[in-house]
Amino acid sequence: MEEKVTLFAPGSLGTCWYGKYHYLEPWVGCQHNCPYCYARSRVAVNNTLNELNAKFDDPALLYPEEELLRRIHEEVNSGNINILKLSRYTDIFTPKFVESGLSLEFLKILSASKVNRVIITTKGLPSREIIDLMSKWREKFSYNAAFSPSVMLNPNPLAKFVKNLKPLKARLEAAEEICQAGCQTTIHLDPFIAQIDDRDEALLPFLDLLEQHHLKRVMWSYLLFSPGIMDTVRQALAPAVLEDILSRYNFDASRKILPGQDDTISFAQKNEVALASVDKVATALMQRNFQFVLCSLKSIRGLNLQKYPRNMLCDGKFYA
Repeated sequence: MEEKVTLFAPGSLGTCWYGKYHYLEPWVGCQHNCPYCYARSRVAVNNTLNELNAKFDDPALLYPEEELLRRIHEEVNSGNINILKLSRYTDIFTPKFVESGLSLEFLKILSASKVNRVIITTKGLPSREIIDLMSKWREKFSYNAAFSPSVMLNPNPLAKFVKNLKPLKARLEAAEEICQAGCQTTIHLDPFIAQIDDRDEALLPFLDLLEQHHLKRVMWSYLLFSPGIMDTVRQALAPAVLEDILSRYNFDASRKILPGQDDTISFAQKNEVALASVDKVATALMQRNFQFVLCSLKSIRGLNLQKYPRNMLCDGKFYA
């Protein structure tokens, strides 16, 4: 049977909490169209885009809007879903659906549903109405806003990684307001690239910025390379920058991030590169009294977990 994106899907074994959650995918594709996005190369995504005659950077609804809202309402009130993650293959705050009000309609349904926890991970910008809704239902939502410290560099060698995103200032202000309203709010430093995002002139001023916005919870996750993102990353980076980044990766060893899914085969940074970067980032966060974790799905050999005053490997619950 041909693999397709489905409206609801159980979490995969090998991911956070060993899959004890569900994903919601109301559409396929994402306007942010980030060059490093793994979703673009996933078999299910491409099969569904082809079926809907759609392009990745112009998302298409899985069903007509009225039917989509009905299906979502029925499933989130069925009692079958406890934790819901938005989303695996897209961003719930992709601009066209924020502007049309559809993202807000989804969240209204989820707010009043039987689902206990809604986890939003986004590079997008929520509307005023969405911020107000999340503030009202603060106990229901976990808000995870993704940024890269390299945005502080001038010039920024990764500038094309963020060219389709809303302004940094607006996204930080939205995260601050949601946090101040009482929603658990975590800043995801993702994708994090060693020796670029952890440069003193990138990381330290970005942490200053987070402190100014009272955002003191951080998770960071290193970029994994996969065959499916190589072409788009190559188009987004100057040749010398790409060569420099690739020199720090181990292309002699691949691993499937999710068991049994061949399209999740990826390559990680060389272990010594990752160790040095983790130490630098964790030290900076610790010195500033941030709460922080490192994504534990990207394993690093020889990490000295006793060096830091807390368990810094994420078990999935840090941002839930």
